[in-house]
Amino acid sequence: MSSEYRALLKKLKLTGPLAFVDLHKFDRNAKKMADLVRPSGLHIRVATKSLRVPELIQRVLNSDPIYRGLMCFSAQEALFLSEQGFNDFLIAYPTVCPQDLSALKKIHDQGKEVYLVVDSIAHLEALSSIFQNSSRPFRVLFEVDLSLRLGPLVVGVRRSPLRTTEQVLELVRHIQSISSLKFSGFMAYEAQVAGVGDRNPFKPLLSKLLKPLRHFSAKKIAQKREQLKSRILAEFPQTEFLFNGGGTGSLSFNLPENQTLTELTAGSGFYCPHLFDYYSNFNLEAAAFFALQVVRQPEPHWFTCLGGGFIASGEPNWDRIPRPEANMKLSGFEAAGEVQTPVYSRTENLAIGDSVIFRHAKAGELMERFNDVVLIQDGKVTANAKTYRGFGQCYF
Repeated sequence: MSSEYRALLKKLKLTGPLAFVDLHKFDRNAKKMADLVRPSGLHIRVATKSLRVPELIQRVLNSDPIYRGLMCFSAQEALFLSEQGFNDFLIAYPTVCPQDLSALKKIHDQGKEVYLVVDSIAHLEALSSIFQNSSRPFRVLFEVDLSLRLGPLVVGVRRSPLRTTEQVLELVRHIQSISSLKFSGFMAYEAQVAGVGDRNPFKPLLSKLLKPLRHFSAKKIAQKREQLKSRILAEFPQTEFLFNGGGTGSLSFNLPENQTLTELTAGSGFYCPHLFDYYSNFNLEAAAFFALQVVRQPEPHWFTCLGGGFIASGEPNWDRIPRPEANMKLSGFEAAGEVQTPVYSRTENLAIGDSVIFRHAKAGELMERFNDVVLIQDGKVTANAKTYRGFGQCYF
């Protein structure tokens, strides 16, 4: 398939660096995830950080009614998307920045659905002061820590300090006295299930442990979420309840929780970056790519491309490096560089000006590198869609 993309870019006289999305594959990924979740009766909230292209966010929402609402990573991002015509926002990361709180108030006062995830009294105090004169209470969700703690070992991510039902109840009781805020449910993200592949070729020993660990952790998480919801509703039976869980990597694990969760989240699965090749529980298609231009051939079988050092966030490792076409490999010494990326191939005879196709390790981070993304369908360019960066947006 990479050779077909290369031929298409050459025919269209498009040279890298550029990002492109195969819309057929993008749409098939959206359909596959929708079909997977549909029997559960849950809906899917779209994780915008994994797309970062408003046109493609809207495309997902238009593709199937199962996709409802956005999960944003920044209040400023939510305000920008609100101005683009979107309406339902869950901001998944707490903030007390005055500019962020003003952005939330602006969305809220327009009558749009907006929630902020919090986990402390400090967060509630900051919010209460900004919303005290609003005509209706501002909705908040409490995030519950779902990391697996085995003695001193933490398996998962360090997010919320709320680890026990009693800690959560204490915060729910506290918010009852704040008239400007309304407790509206929970976010409970299982990073050690959703965000970790269990067949990673760069971590073969760890991968052998991760598959049973993911299943064990998913079982414990389901029990914890069910117990939490039962306790909260027993004490506060009139609570309007949104309960968000999951991610692309854990959708299949979450389906039995349809009596506890009210919605799931998906984002990376639409583009399917190469880190998502390393999951045993689903099979999606690579839909987002970037192309680099060959500008040098320093010796036989080596082709040096311009740019390419688009390294993904997270634990430094070879699985965070962009991956070239199947019949090419990177230099172990240079890898993907800031201004040049050499690739080696014994089978390809590339010329100066030809393209080499890469996949990023993660999804939305690729779009931070480009002002627009080329949308390809049926061998044609259908549009150039602006990324957040192309709209002049930069959050953190």
